[in-house]
Amino acid sequence: MSISKTENGTYRLRLYYPQDIQGMLGVSKLYSKTFKSRQEAKEAEIDFHISIRELQENKNKTALELGGEALFKEFYEDIWLDAYTAGLTSRNTKSPTTVTISNTKDVFRLHILPMFGKFTLNYLNHNKAFVLQTMTKKAAEYANFKTLRSYVNSIFDWAEELEYIERNKLEKSLKRINATKKNQLKEAKKEEDLYLSFGQLQEWLNAVQSDYENKQLTLQDYVLFLTTFFLSDRKSETYAIKWKDVNFTASQITIGKALDKFGNVKGTKGNKTTIFHIPNELKNLLQQWKVQQKAELAKFEIEQTEEQLLFTFFDDKGNINQRLHTDYLNYRMNSIERRHKNLTHATPHKLRHTGATLAKQSGVALEQISEALTHSDTNITRTYVNTPNVIQMPIGEIAYRKLSQKELDRNGVNSGVNSKKDASQNDLRNA
Repeated sequence: MSISKTENGTYRLRLYYPQDIQGMLGVSKLYSKTFKSRQEAKEAEIDFHISIRELQENKNKTALELGGEALFKEFYEDIWLDAYTAGLTSRNTKSPTTVTISNTKDVFRLHILPMFGKFTLNYLNHNKAFVLQTMTKKAAEYANFKTLRSYVNSIFDWAEELEYIERNKLEKSLKRINATKKNQLKEAKKEEDLYLSFGQLQEWLNAVQSDYENKQLTLQDYVLFLTTFFLSDRKSETYAIKWKDVNFTASQITIGKALDKFGNVKGTKGNKTTIFHIPNELKNLLQQWKVQQKAELAKFEIEQTEEQLLFTFFDDKGNINQRLHTDYLNYRMNSIERRHKNLTHATPHKLRHTGATLAKQSGVALEQISEALTHSDTNITRTYVNTPNVIQMPIGEIAYRKLSQKELDRNGVNSGVNSKKDASQNDLRNA
């Protein structure tokens, strides 16, 4: 029987390609596909036989894959992208965010379309050697290759789903390609490059202080750097802090929101709300900045309310009080590095690694660090703590000490028994 019900309640259609069609399409003899209902499977069976007849009558046409003659670029722009935006091409229940969609478009524009955009789906699907050669070369150049590969697979999976092609023939072969560039970078990276040592951190703090005193950094940028450093939070979370989140009486800052790359408010990475206690040094600077910001906003007839963001900027178009660009703090730190050649390269995220690593080196428990970083579990925190574990007593020594203790205990017991025995014998002699 060509249609059978599976254990999952779906219906599997199994049919055999005629021998002449197998050679023409380059397929194995068995066609197998699963459908949600028996009716869908029956309709697909009818379509299969009609397509086979059309192909046998007109051998110059790929009747089973006519839609596959669409260009890769056209299929991406006209078909796949809308489905992806609606969340149809992924197993995730949520649709991708605006930021994710933007990043995906960048990957296609910069990497995937230059490689495959001008070819048809059929050409690529039937020319594995070409696709593998092209993708292998890209893997040696592009570190985030796994993401790129998943998108290419998604294109052909969706083409199969919509029956533009009979099946995705590239998926298995693409999995064989290693992320060469990423592996090379991982091997070349030294753990000490992931964080600042105590000495390197001190040099950074001195440089930031010096630039502020020399008016090469504004008070806002000075406070922004120190807030991100002291909290060891994500820069996107610092960008989203409002004055209502700062409790000067209790010396606390509440982090519950973040800004995406477009300045839109979103939840934190773990969708958590966390209250941080802040040191007096930071609290005093925040109070000073609040007074100055109020005066600056008043010049433009803007009232500083509790909903006011702590940190904003004037954009190139003359707009005032704008949310910070995603790389605002990175640019400020880069300018500090250019002025102080002795500094070790650092980014806002490296400050986060630094706080975690130096805290671990100072004896703070991993669980406490994990809580401070607002991680879901300590397994994530271990990737931030770039320092070796210090074993105070090796396992072998623990066993040795226990063994020695047992030996001492046994000798002590035997010695006591022997002493009592000797005493008893002496008593007998005396008697």
